[in-house]
Amino acid sequence: MLDTLILNARIADGISEKEEDSLGIQGDKIVFLGKSGAALPPARCTLDAHGAALLPGIIDIHAHSDSNRDCAEKLLAQGVTSVVSGNCGLSPELDFAAFRARFEQQGYPVNQAEQIGHSSLRFAAGNGNFYKASSPEQIAAMQTLIEKAFDEGAAGLSFGLEYDPGAPFEEALSLAQTAARASKHKRTPFISIHARKVDRDNDDSILEAIALAEHTGARVVISHLVYMWNGDSLKRALDRIDAARRRGVDIWADSGMWTAYCTTAGSAVFDEDEFRRKGYDFNKVRAASGKYAGQFLNLEKYREVRRTSPKDGFIYDPGCPGDVRNALSLPDVMVSTDAAPALPGQGHPQNAGTYPYFFRVFSGSLFTLTEAARRTSLVPALALNLNKGRIAPGADADIALFDLPRLREKADFPGTGDPNALPEGVLHVFVNGVLSWTCGKRVQDVYAGRML
Repeated sequence: MLDTLILNARIADGISEKEEDSLGIQGDKIVFLGKSGAALPPARCTLDAHGAALLPGIIDIHAHSDSNRDCAEKLLAQGVTSVVSGNCGLSPELDFAAFRARFEQQGYPVNQAEQIGHSSLRFAAGNGNFYKASSPEQIAAMQTLIEKAFDEGAAGLSFGLEYDPGAPFEEALSLAQTAARASKHKRTPFISIHARKVDRDNDDSILEAIALAEHTGARVVISHLVYMWNGDSLKRALDRIDAARRRGVDIWADSGMWTAYCTTAGSAVFDEDEFRRKGYDFNKVRAASGKYAGQFLNLEKYREVRRTSPKDGFIYDPGCPGDVRNALSLPDVMVSTDAAPALPGQGHPQNAGTYPYFFRVFSGSLFTLTEAARRTSLVPALALNLNKGRIAPGADADIALFDLPRLREKADFPGTGDPNALPEGVLHVFVNGVLSWTCGKRVQDVYAGRML
């Protein structure tokens, strides 16, 4: 007997839109596809989709949810069933055995793959200076920590080179090579990179990211394209990624839905001299959190926040019209949130609105439903070597049902709206076969996520 039978759905994945309209779940797997009106297997629970779109659960290739349940629940509310965290060189935990034990004991709303971060490694090895290269002894200490992390289940190594401008390419390469060696016996080596923001043209940074893949043989994912490159520099970056892929380099990329990025005020990203050098405008910096949340700042307030509350967030938009559409024009670019924990009324709309925005704006205009599902689930599943992203017997029962005509984000930037407002039109979400979101609400006390 099936655990759940879903009827009258418009079923699609990144391969095709299906002829079948009924799906059966047993345990944590999809075990049945069929048509209404035919003989259907009995089930403990039957759900009528009333024509809603049934898609593979979204796989968010880039977020900062880590151990934060509230952040993960905002992802779940968008139809996300799996997330990759520990991005941008930032991993809150270096003891991955302890991280996994805590994850399994406490439970989590979605599946999660966790990376070990370069910036966190630098700090653990005794280098707390953004602008200083690590010593040979510090690099050796980081290599030991990487090997241990991969033995304990780390999914990859992440770099946040804009946060550590003093780290030379040779430092990043030596650690990437260690990660590639440490993970090859288990899976394709996985590395993500928040590239350097060299200047407004930013050409060298894309070449550095591609070189990491070429020199290591690792699978490298370039993070949040439109936060790093804009206008003509984005077009050049896309051309270089495309050329590298054509010659066999294992290079991938993801992009969010906004050109305005958000990160901590005290980070090297908002270093005052670097900000001036890039030609940016202090009056266009918006506070994402803290006492000025929602306000655009001036130089005096900019300096005050960096000095007194450096962990608060700044939002800045260096983008050009059409950047997001241009980023998505490259085949296989995945959709990501860059979501992070945020207090009520604070943060960035990406935390709660990314995927509804993507489906509302781009599905049906730029992409078919099949292609939209491919960008949000199948391509990241392939990048991560997961048995997900498909609607087929034997695939993992990570499933999301959407009322597409009603699907829309409600989140907006602080000062304009509520960055944490949950979307409309996400009907039901199953994580490992367990109903975790239904009728606009979290299913209470259900934590069906697993470590990936």
